[in-house]
This record gives sequence, C-alpha cells and structure tokens, in this order.
Amino acid sequence: SDAAKAKSEVLTLVTDPSKGNVEDNIRLVIVFCLATTAPGSDVTEVASAMAEALESKGSSVGNSGGAHGLLSKEDRSKLEKGLKAIEYLKNLRSLQMIPNITESEEYSTKSSANSDMLSSFMTRATNQATGLLAKATEKVSSMIGKISKHRATRVVESLCEMKPNSEDDEYLYLDPKVRGDVDVQVLRNMSRAPYREIITFVIGGGCYAEYQNLQMIANDRRIVTYGSTEIVSPCDFLSQLGKLS
Repeated sequence: SDAAKAKSEVLTLVTDPSKGNVEDNIRLVIVFCLATTAPGSDVTEVASAMAEALESKGSSVGNSGGAHGLLSKEDRSKLEKGLKAIEYLKNLRSLQMIPNITESEEYSTKSSANSDMLSSFMTRATNQATGLLAKATEKVSSMIGKISKHRATRVVESLCEMKPNSEDDEYLYLDPKVRGDVDVQVLRNMSRAPYREIITFVIGGGCYAEYQNLQMIANDRRIVTYGSTEIVSPCDFLSQLGKLS
C-alpha cells in the first residue's frame, strides 16, 4: 500500500548513515508521523530503527565530531530529546489533539494522494546527502500553503478587503487621523482607503510557515510584514518539544 511504501522509504533514509545528521533524521520521522495516517506502532518502529542506526553507525553530518561508527555526546543528547519529541507528538495524535495533515486540509481528496506526494518527496530527498530537513519542511509547507490559507492569512485578508460578515466586523478599528471621541461603529462604516502596508503581529509563538502563507495575499499594492513574540529555530523547536514530553 501507499502507507507501507512511505514507511519503507522513510526507514531506508533514517537507517542510512550517509544521509543527513541526527536532527535531519528526527525531523523526517516527525514529518512521517504528521503527514501520514500511519499507526503509532509504525512511528515507533521507524523511530527505534533510526535510533539504533545512529547509535551503531553514527551520523554522517555532524558539527560536533559525529562520524561513521561514532555518535558524539552532543548528538546523543539531541537524539534523546528528539525521541521524546516524537513520542510527545505521537501521543497527542493518538488523543486526537492534533489533526493529521491529510485530515486537516480543506481541499484534500484522498489520503493516498497525500501518501503519493510524501513518497515523491522521499524520492527526491534520497538524492540529497544533507539538508534533509530543509527538503522535508519545504515540501510539507508548500503542500499546506498551496491548498489553503491559514487562519492568520484569512483574517488579514478579510480585514484588508473589508469583507462583510467576517472578522472585519469584530476587530477594533482605529484611525489616527480622527480626533476626539468617535463612535467606533460609525468610524468602521466610513469610507476607508485600501491598506497598502500591513503589519501582522502574533502574541505568542510564530513560525516561518505562517509568515510564508501570509505572502499569499501580498502583491504589488500590498506589503505584509510579519512578527511574533517569539520565532524559534527548527533546532530549538525540537528541543522544546522534547521538554514537553
């Protein structure tokens, strides 16, 4: 089946010491966990195979001395945290607290189509000795971005285009050019000029995928700037996931 094929290809990659480093392999297993309908037992099997291969063969790409047959102390620490992160996400998925990518897409058709996309991505990633994470993230993000707009993107678009019966009716509207006490509802109904420069700031954690998705509504007449309280790097994100477990 397609799911079995995806599992087989992921196993081939994560057990090959010539492909990627410890964090690359961990992130690939996370993609497998979130982007397929594979049961938790399959995720556990893939994660265990990855850990065994890394412990016995070492990492092919390491910034801290990792080499064939040797896993550095730093890489071993990353592996332990990564396994905790995988276990945490697997448990959340089993409790249906996070949706599977194939189930959350508004315009998705069949899970087999998503598995084919993942398998196609695996084939291309196999030809890359390094940068496995970048390929995985790019592929998954592009699948999400091309199919639907994220919540933040839909909200900003509704506000910019002043769509009726949308968030534009609920969000506070302020005009710095208006002086004195003015009824907000009256101000909202007044003729408003098109927005040309938009600053979207998220109170809390932000991510690169959300920023990239917001660019879907940017054009020659509209510039969208994105910010958040915190944007963590991929490595820091893995570390945080491990601590949550």
